[in-house]
Amino acid sequence: MIIGIVGDAERAVAWERHIRPHNIVRQVALAPHVHDLDRVDACFVVDTTLNRTEHLIDALKEGIPCFFISEFIIPSKELERIHRTSKEAGVEVQLAHWPTLSPSTQWMKDKISKPQFIQIQRNINRSKIAHSKHAFFNAWTDELALCLKWIDSGIHLIEVKQSHLIVDQPQAIHLLIRFDSGASASIQIQVSSTIEQHNRYIAANQSFIECSVSEQELKYGFLDGQGHLLFEIKKFDSTKAAEKSALHFLKNVQLKKEVVYSAYDALRFASNLEKIQSKL
Repeated sequence: MIIGIVGDAERAVAWERHIRPHNIVRQVALAPHVHDLDRVDACFVVDTTLNRTEHLIDALKEGIPCFFISEFIIPSKELERIHRTSKEAGVEVQLAHWPTLSPSTQWMKDKISKPQFIQIQRNINRSKIAHSKHAFFNAWTDELALCLKWIDSGIHLIEVKQSHLIVDQPQAIHLLIRFDSGASASIQIQVSSTIEQHNRYIAANQSFIECSVSEQELKYGFLDGQGHLLFEIKKFDSTKAAEKSALHFLKNVQLKKEVVYSAYDALRFASNLEKIQSKL
C-alpha cells in the first residue's frame, strides 16, 4: 500500500514512524495538503487547525480512505458533512477516539462483544488538570463515547449529576445510562483525589473483565463448559497503541471492512452528548 500523511509536519513524521514498520506498507509520502500527494491507497490526516474539517473533506472527495487524527470533540454540523461526504465518496473515515481504538479495548471487545453492564471509575489528581480547561470534560466524554460504541444500542434513559467546588470548576460527575437493549453503563469521574485510579469493569452472561486502564492490565473471568470459573490475565504495551491502531486501520481498508470508529459513531455520540449537556 502507498500511504499519505498530510498536516502538521512534526506530528506527521511521528506517525510515519508508526506506519513504516508494517509489511503491507510499500511507500509513505508526507505532504502539507492532500492535493500535494500523488495517488495513495489511504491517508492519515493529522490536523488540529480551524480548517481541519475542510482538509479532511478534500481528501474524502478524492476517494481516499482517511484516518482523521485531531481533537475528538467535533461539532455535529461538521460531523454531518464528514459522514455525508464519506458516504457519497464511498470511502471510510476513522476518527481518533483512542479509548476505543486501543489494543486493550479491542481485545476486550473480542471477549465480550455485547456487555450487559459497564462500570467506569476514574480518580484524577486536581494538579494534573489545573492548567487544562478541557481536561475534566475530555475525561468523562471519552468514557461516554466508549460506552456508546461498545454497547451499540439506542438510549432509554440518561441520569447525570455534576458537583462543583466553585462555579465553572466541576469536581465530579456521575452518569448513568440505560440502553434499549437492557444494558446499562455507569461513569464516575472525580478530580479531587490524592490517588490516581482508572478502572473499567465489563460484564456479560458468564463472563466479566476487570481493566486497570493506567496499567493496561486486564483480568478476564469466564465459566467453562463444566461451570468452573477460569481467569485469563493480559497486559498491553501502551506505547504501541498508535502503531497497532494504524495497522488495524490499514488492514480494514485493504479488506474493505468498516473502520473501528467511524464518522457515524462520532455523530451519534455528539447527538447524545448534547442531550447530556442540556441536563447539566
